[in-house]
Amino acid sequence: MTPLRKSSFIRKVKDITVGSTLALAVLGNTVMLQSCGSSNEEDEGDYEEVEVYTKGVKTYITETSKGEFKITDEVEVPADSSVAIVKYLDGKKDTLSPRAVKALIDNEIATNQANVGHTNNLSNALLYGGMGYLLAKTLSPTYTNYRPDMSNGFNSSSSSYSSANQDSSRRRRHVGYYGGGLGRYYVTASAFQKSNTIHQSIGNSRTITSRPVSGRSGFFHSSSHGGYHG
Repeated sequence: MTPLRKSSFIRKVKDITVGSTLALAVLGNTVMLQSCGSSNEEDEGDYEEVEVYTKGVKTYITETSKGEFKITDEVEVPADSSVAIVKYLDGKKDTLSPRAVKALIDNEIATNQANVGHTNNLSNALLYGGMGYLLAKTLSPTYTNYRPDMSNGFNSSSSSYSSANQDSSRRRRHVGYYGGGLGRYYVTASAFQKSNTIHQSIGNSRTITSRPVSGRSGFFHSSSHGGYHG
């Protein structure tokens, strides 16, 4: 069994219950193994498979005008050091954990979905930056529906900072992609291109491992390890 590293994000891919008799059910991309042993047969143990991401991102965001935010820099860090640092016009700073970032993005999607991908507010800068990419890989897979670089084979590395010539039908298919594409959320083209490399590195840090679970019945929810708690 591959041990889990402390500095990693994890997301469950399947649950495995080990017993004397196993029934296999395949539902789409999900594989579930359920114990079918009789009541007098003891289970040997319960395990779950999880995705582990060992690399993360530190995102620096600045309020460039009232209510307008752009990413000034992103730096690759160990997954449990991931954080967003926001600097406001009045000089104040916020340091946001991944869970705090998730809460802001989720609130925007729930209450103001029409603006998702269509303004440069803080939530959009977070969603379309490195933190949104990391969360889409771990805690919030549905974020891929809003990020054109993570859906339908769109390649962010081919989307330049001023990609005005992208196919219009592709723009309509992807919420949040229009005009300058994802580059609109970065202060410079070089900052955008640097971030693409970091995002790819995060994706490449993915591994699959197994771990024991605490319960012996039902299905289990994995949690993320590392230094972030909302």
